[in-house]
Amino acid sequence: MKLFQRKRNRLILALTILWVIPLFVIFAETMQSSSYKIISDTANVGGDVSSSPNYGLEDTVGEIGTGNSNSASYFLHAGFWQMQESYIAVSAPSDLALTPIGGLAGEGSEGTISWTVTTDNLAGYSMDIQSVTTPALTSAEDSFSDYIPGGADPDYNFSILSTISAFGFSPEGADTAPRFLDNGVACNIGISENTSQCWDGLSTTPQTVFIRTSSNHQGGSAVTVRFRAESGADHVQTAGSYSAPITVTAITL
Repeated sequence: MKLFQRKRNRLILALTILWVIPLFVIFAETMQSSSYKIISDTANVGGDVSSSPNYGLEDTVGEIGTGNSNSASYFLHAGFWQMQESYIAVSAPSDLALTPIGGLAGEGSEGTISWTVTTDNLAGYSMDIQSVTTPALTSAEDSFSDYIPGGADPDYNFSILSTISAFGFSPEGADTAPRFLDNGVACNIGISENTSQCWDGLSTTPQTVFIRTSSNHQGGSAVTVRFRAESGADHVQTAGSYSAPITVTAITL
């Protein structure tokens, strides 16, 4: 009589890199017409932008009390050029460890990683996600395929063939990008954001998962990405420890 041992795989999703890239901000205009906008102004006696191959210079003459200052409660950009800067911060979450799944029968496991994105940029922010490797979820001996939706839009439900394994993600939160919003049946249509719906696969090409068109300072926005790994009922997944390094990038608009 032969005895078969059911092997179990432990999947570990690791968030290894966090990039935060502040860009110039567009403030609400103070004056405008059909042919121009002044987005910020100041009272001074002169100023200009000049540059050469070796330097760049942005200057004003006559301003008083300029500079940047901050505390735990505020950020102050005083002066014409300082006003063109904006603040953005993203919290650093812990790695996500998915529960083990069976390698000889169809099982799946889900878990979430959450961030708080805070910006004083009146134009808001966007946040992208991408994998470091292709496929994203790998071990020394095997891998899970990156989830592929059935069409151009994310799949409303996570669904794979019984003969494969796959790893995908679904953004959640008030700032979820339109591509991942739904109407209760399909994705990239409607304004709803239902939990554990609208699934896509990771790629080394950045995908926008969250976007906001206004400031959220001071409270910030809570954003979450749900990850799922699943092995089909007729698929044998090699036992091992699997990991998926993920990069998220938040920028001001």
